[in-house]
Amino acid sequence: MTRTEALPVLDLSKADNPQQRQELLQELHDALFNIGFLYIKNHGVRQETITALTSLLPALFDLPGTTKASLSKVNSPHFLGYSGFAEETTLGSKDLREQFDFATELPVVYDPQASMPHPSGRDFSKLYWRLRGPNQWPAENDLPGFRSAFLDYHAELEALSYRFVHLIEEAFGIKIGTFDAFFPGSSSAKKGASLSYVQPQHRIKLVKYPASKDSDAYEEQGVGAHKDSSGWLTFLYQVGNEKGLEVLDSSGHWIVAPPVEGTFVVNFGNAFEAATEGAVKATVHRVVTQGPRLKPRYSIPFFQGLPLDLTVTDISKCIPEEVRKLRPISQRPSSQVSSFLDPRWDSLGESQLRKWIRSHENVAVKWYGNEAVAYYLQ
Repeated sequence: MTRTEALPVLDLSKADNPQQRQELLQELHDALFNIGFLYIKNHGVRQETITALTSLLPALFDLPGTTKASLSKVNSPHFLGYSGFAEETTLGSKDLREQFDFATELPVVYDPQASMPHPSGRDFSKLYWRLRGPNQWPAENDLPGFRSAFLDYHAELEALSYRFVHLIEEAFGIKIGTFDAFFPGSSSAKKGASLSYVQPQHRIKLVKYPASKDSDAYEEQGVGAHKDSSGWLTFLYQVGNEKGLEVLDSSGHWIVAPPVEGTFVVNFGNAFEAATEGAVKATVHRVVTQGPRLKPRYSIPFFQGLPLDLTVTDISKCIPEEVRKLRPISQRPSSQVSSFLDPRWDSLGESQLRKWIRSHENVAVKWYGNEAVAYYLQ
């Protein structure tokens, strides 16, 4: 297999130029089916929106320990809030980072006492609906302007994610708006798309990888090798110039994906790979420290959510057979990394609950109980 030297950089401004739009769609098509990771520039997210949030990250992570502890994930059945250094695990190993998890601000819908379906027809007594709920916010006097900056950033990333989904539909050669029904609340859905699903909750991590004090060369796991299972698409903003992200190519080699000014890194989640039967790549990636890191590394991944009662089977029905036939014949080197293709996790809500329980077992035991944890850890 040919080794990939670098990730492609797609210029989204080409979408506004009739002479260049097809060139962009071909580039996106190649990235979808051959790599699974790419950079995008001229994406439309305002730099002042990005800076307003990134400028607050040092102060956020420098909040007193007691303040951060008061925002701990252990307080949230939705797995939203603060995780201290090495509190999260990936594939059984500790991730050497600390982070805050936030999401679309939405009310609780979980109702364990529901004796009959909700008027919408949904059974909100299903355990996975407990994942959906409000954030834990730092007090305004502890971090002035943070909530406003976060909400502005969330809104612009959400809009970008919907625009990008439409470009993917074009690259697939399917009708624009095919996936709009999965995103109630988007501008497209409001124009007439089916509202048969509950509005999804997008998630954003604010992540700090600490500076490395040891001058000797070594490798540490910031985040272990994995495929994203938290959403449909991921849009990652890498703050500053500190490296760490690496992507596994089809020949089994790790590609360094350094910060590139003015870009987001985009990759595709497990649901995308499953729904296309492997045609679209959910590529394995990791964050490592190679030798000393003189400054902390900050990053902000946005995970575009899907309705929790949506199934991979539902998504597959929207994807033409000719797209699924593009899947590679041979297995990729990343196939040893587990995904939620087991039929038990066909519901995205089930797969998401399993993911969070496996990552934060202590939170899960408190809010979901030992019996549920034992089931989802199997």
